Amino acid sequence: MLLDSELEKLAVASRQRLTQEFAEKHANLQERIRRVPIEEAKRISEKLNCPLEIAMMAFLLDMDGILSARKAVDLLVRELQRRSEIGDAVPNLPGNIQEFAISEGRWLEYNYGSFVRDVEVRVRELANLEATVDDEKQTIEKAISVLQERTKLVETFISPIVQKWINEHEKSTSLDALLAFGPPITKWKLATLVGRFTKLRTRNQAFFRRLRMTLATAEESATIGSIIESIDQIVAALESPLDQMDVRATSHFLLHIAPRPRGRGDMSRIVIVGAATTRGSKTEPDMTSPFDFLERDVKLGRRRKGKERKTYLFERIERVIRVLRHQGIDIMECVGRSVKELAERMNLENTPVDEIAAKNEQEMASTSPENRDEMAVQMVYDFVTSHIYGE
Repeated sequence: MLLDSELEKLAVASRQRLTQEFAEKHANLQERIRRVPIEEAKRISEKLNCPLEIAMMAFLLDMDGILSARKAVDLLVRELQRRSEIGDAVPNLPGNIQEFAISEGRWLEYNYGSFVRDVEVRVRELANLEATVDDEKQTIEKAISVLQERTKLVETFISPIVQKWINEHEKSTSLDALLAFGPPITKWKLATLVGRFTKLRTRNQAFFRRLRMTLATAEESATIGSIIESIDQIVAALESPLDQMDVRATSHFLLHIAPRPRGRGDMSRIVIVGAATTRGSKTEPDMTSPFDFLERDVKLGRRRKGKERKTYLFERIERVIRVLRHQGIDIMECVGRSVKELAERMNLENTPVDEIAAKNEQEMASTSPENRDEMAVQMVYDFVTSHIYGE
């Protein structure tokens, strides 16, 4: 096991990195929010019935592919309501609301962005260790390895983040933290997560008890005794009401509900496993460019039918076009690059991309400038339905 001093040293380094990252995020968002197109922000504000400053932050989160504008507004407004309920309401003044939007927006950007990606990367190695949990020949050494890796991830990665979130959110509880980090980690809707809390907690405790059973077969020693005592403390802490768990138990809970990749056939009855879309040998595509998100959303669009699919794809394609336009790319090039990227990523070898591009360019030229953004979305949508879905 890692020594407490080693864990503390790693935790301090993690907190320092987090502080620096958040300072940079705050400065970056503060500068970018000044450049948000007011007309776009007003459109979001009117459509979703929210303050203009909230709409401006939602626009940035949507542009970055972190959250849809609607989802961002819902989360920002929910925190506004929580603060009002605890007697710490944000003054209804533009400056105060904008500062709130920036501070809370950086958390949303982090939780649904780099934090989720870091969790997915870090649990891969852990998943390989946990694959032996149901193995009848599980050894004491393997049980210690699993517990050591979990402890390291909790103490040096998740706990510092959860603690910072709680410190920055006045009168927040462990349940509030679970509701903030749980949905981005699991990709579940909030209602789904809340409905599964009790079962998830029971599975988490069962996992630790399974490790304890293995360790109890070892010869008596101070080290094993200390490890078993630590497990008992975690299990007891997880028994607390969801809004009264300590940071350590909350962090263990979040780590436990993080989906594990299925790459090696983990079929544990105790550890939750799951997988996102795959490309090659990766567990999930690198979500770094607008086209990564477009590829993912086109694949997910197959699950929907009729009007639901059209609405879903239009919203996603419109976001990608908007991001590309924000990067200074001409509207015609936005369409061409989107079509070309999709053709390559979906392995459409015999698709006449050049002919499609020429036809789109001709149609775009005969359309008034104010209607070209909408036409661009329609063109990409038509390409998806005709050449990818075959409809």
